[in-house]
Amino acid sequence: MRVVYFGLAVSAAAFVIQGPAHAQAPVSFSKDLVPILKEQCVKCHNARQPQGGFAVSSFALLEKGGKGGKVLAPKPEDSRLIKYLEGTLKPQMPIGTPLSKAQIDKFKAWVSQGSKADVDVNALVIPDSAIPAIKVPVIKVKVPVLPQAASLAWSKDNKILAIGTYKTVILVDPATGKTLRELPGHADVIHNLQFSPDGKQLAAAGGPPALQGEVKIWEVETGKEVRTILGHNDFVYSCSWSPDGKTLATASYDKLVKIWDLATGAEVKTLKDHADAVYAVTFNPAGNLLASGSADRSVKVWDVATGKRIYTLAGHGDIVFSLAWNPAGNQITSVGADKTMRIWNVNAQNGNQAQNTSAHEKSINDVAYSPDGTMMATASDDKSVKIWKPGNGTPIQTIKDLPDAMLSVAFSGDNKLVATGGFDGTVKIYNVADGKLQSTVIDLPKAPEVKPAEVKPAAPAKPGDPKAVPAKPEPKKVDAPKK
Repeated sequence: MRVVYFGLAVSAAAFVIQGPAHAQAPVSFSKDLVPILKEQCVKCHNARQPQGGFAVSSFALLEKGGKGGKVLAPKPEDSRLIKYLEGTLKPQMPIGTPLSKAQIDKFKAWVSQGSKADVDVNALVIPDSAIPAIKVPVIKVKVPVLPQAASLAWSKDNKILAIGTYKTVILVDPATGKTLRELPGHADVIHNLQFSPDGKQLAAAGGPPALQGEVKIWEVETGKEVRTILGHNDFVYSCSWSPDGKTLATASYDKLVKIWDLATGAEVKTLKDHADAVYAVTFNPAGNLLASGSADRSVKVWDVATGKRIYTLAGHGDIVFSLAWNPAGNQITSVGADKTMRIWNVNAQNGNQAQNTSAHEKSINDVAYSPDGTMMATASDDKSVKIWKPGNGTPIQTIKDLPDAMLSVAFSGDNKLVATGGFDGTVKIYNVADGKLQSTVIDLPKAPEVKPAEVKPAAPAKPGDPKAVPAKPEPKKVDAPKK
């Protein structure tokens, strides 16, 4: 009995000694885990832009999971959150800098303790303001350069050519080339410019990449900023006024199309159906339909009243960069990275491809109809601008051998001239009839004169200097042979 009693006593003592060593201290979601999530995870998985559909900004969002489903389970070994942190599911998270073993152990202990929330489950424990800002390095240029002429818009009365550059819109008198006014204060490159239907206002679309979309509305006559619209999670690539001038549609790299009330600046509708960045958006002349073009290689037609997608026009083999609706409203022309120009027959019920033209040798960045609808113009990376006949896609004029990739193109209100904007920042105006250059609105800056370096003669070497170059020996005299 003593032996048995002694054994039981030892076992009990061992239990008492070992028990606390295995007990897990309670892990607090707010105190122990939120600081880790804020430091390591929220940059990619935030409420504003959740990668993979997964956000950690609140307990409810974390518990909800992402596109792959829920990330929490009763046991750590069954939890997708733990599997990603440990790397048994790929890619290991956070990408590039995994958590330490001690940090992962905190998450495992929290899951094993029931994944309890010690805060309001819907409260944003990590607000958007806590998301680390992206630091863009400032690289100073060594030679004079121009910002790209990313967008152009020509007023219907022919009096103003608007040029979208980096952070500034320049209003120019196309007849004289004189700058009328500059509209500064934009966050980044102005990707698209659109005059309002009455010509009194100008919309300029852009915004800082990966951060926010921005559209500034300007009063043309005075240069006064009327309104700034913010709302997308990435820059705005395109915008379009409704024919009545009351609403504005925007297309963004965040895969969304939005419609805004210009009287209040409020968001009216968000159109979701594209699987990738949306580069182009345009209202039809009647204002009841909206077309959008995307990196998902499709053109989609939407019902403006309901915000519902009516149909998709498929056929492009790469990104759709630009769209233009003809003045009659029965055709859309789309261009993109697949080098083709496609014309679509469209109405409120369905659409079909009427024509497919291999238009350029490289990506086509912009397309525009002339105001009278008798011509189209395309601008391409192949350093050319082409004028086309819409009916059969026949080229009318080719302006080639331009100095750089062409990003933008616009017709004058009288259909006689076409303006081109280049990646090198140059803006030129050509006659449509003969393709000849009429004027240069913005030209490349002259490079500074570089004086040739003065070459000083080398000092004579001192005798015995090991670095001295040995003098060439005098040629030996050879006596002429005697006769």
